[in-house]
Amino acid sequence: MSTLRLLGRASLAFGILACAACGAETPAAKSADASPSGASTTGHAIHKDGGASVFVVHEVKDFEAFKKYLEEGQEERNQMGVLGYILTRLDDGRIVIHFFAHDLAQVDNALKSERMQNYFEREGAPDSSLVWLVRDEAVGVPARPLEGKTFSLFFKLKTPDFAAFKQAFDERTAVYTEQSVIAYGVHRSTVQDEMVILHFVGTDHDKLGALPARSEFVEVLALAGGAHAAKPLLGEDVVRVRAP
Repeated sequence: MSTLRLLGRASLAFGILACAACGAETPAAKSADASPSGASTTGHAIHKDGGASVFVVHEVKDFEAFKKYLEEGQEERNQMGVLGYILTRLDDGRIVIHFFAHDLAQVDNALKSERMQNYFEREGAPDSSLVWLVRDEAVGVPARPLEGKTFSLFFKLKTPDFAAFKQAFDERTAVYTEQSVIAYGVHRSTVQDEMVILHFVGTDHDKLGALPARSEFVEVLALAGGAHAAKPLLGEDVVRVRAP
């Protein structure tokens, strides 16, 4: 079995950690976003703590069956140290799962364990088309848990000068807010420093989808090869889960 396929199955185990504590929740329930201590009750709270994320993009024929599979791996997720996830159903029919963890090394070691590999091989495990293990460079979340319906916008970019890209990104947080963004993350590949994944969470599908066309954001994309190099993914968040 290829490494990509194995990692794809492995990452599915991330989706179940929070279910025991707070259930497989709908967007109207608890948010996947934790509230950093001391944060204000408005705006974005920024934290960088060496955390890790896994992004998985799946082709799923039976969405309900997939959700059931996702809800069956609590012990495996506990072993990995995963704190929660957001499951997004894209406009094109695919799904994206963003899993959150504190310790990158713990996640990496768990993925390599015999116990985990046996779990990934079990019957019914779907294959993954795209998988990325990344370290969190910056995360902006509301001080209070999210409520109501949300949507996600994802970018996968290459950034020859990450410092310049990050500075430009940080300078435009007001633009994101205008496009209904209430949470965002900047995540950098663990194996390819130039590769960056951006994840925006917003409350308005159309406003969020219009963000890539904003001139201010086009300037950010220009530092990653230009707007033509970005292929954003947009969809509705159907499950948000976090550890208590």
